Amino acid sequence: MIRAELSKLLTLPATWVTLGWTLVLNTLLTLVIAVGDAPIAYSQAGFVVFGALAACSEYTGGQIRTTLTAMPRRVPQLAAKHAALAVVTIPAALVVVLSGRVITMAALGSWAVPWEAAEATAYVTLVTALSAAVGVLVRHTLAAVALLLGYLLVVAPLIRAADLATLAIGTPVVLAAALLAHRRRDA
Repeated sequence: MIRAELSKLLTLPATWVTLGWTLVLNTLLTLVIAVGDAPIAYSQAGFVVFGALAACSEYTGGQIRTTLTAMPRRVPQLAAKHAALAVVTIPAALVVVLSGRVITMAALGSWAVPWEAAEATAYVTLVTALSAAVGVLVRHTLAAVALLLGYLLVVAPLIRAADLATLAIGTPVVLAAALLAHRRRDA
């Protein structure tokens, strides 16, 4: 099942366009800002879009019916979709994070080892998983992106809840809600 979901995700043109633009924009933001984590705060938007597209792309054209016909067990199907998303997201997030770190280190003249890159990669991966879970709940890419960006860029900074620990706790809760919703409703 994971192989099938990975195949669908990798053949989706929006996957490569979104990840490519995220890398380009992160690089440009890093060159302009060059202050550590600031570019990640903005480039996480690309991963929000990526997660929402991965989850919602089948709903827009009705392909979800075909997927559920081929894989009728909904919980393993959605788990496979999220596993495939993680397989693509982790290396992409690592490239985006490390590119920002290298540019920042070059600009500041400090060549310290970027140990916090693993934490930033985990953060962006959780953001992508959260976005996909919200996409499953609302079934519309734009609505999922608007909800997540509104939360991550407006609400979370106001209530100081945009850290890795909060995402590590909140993402599984939203994923569980998405699994329940996916299991109970019609395609």
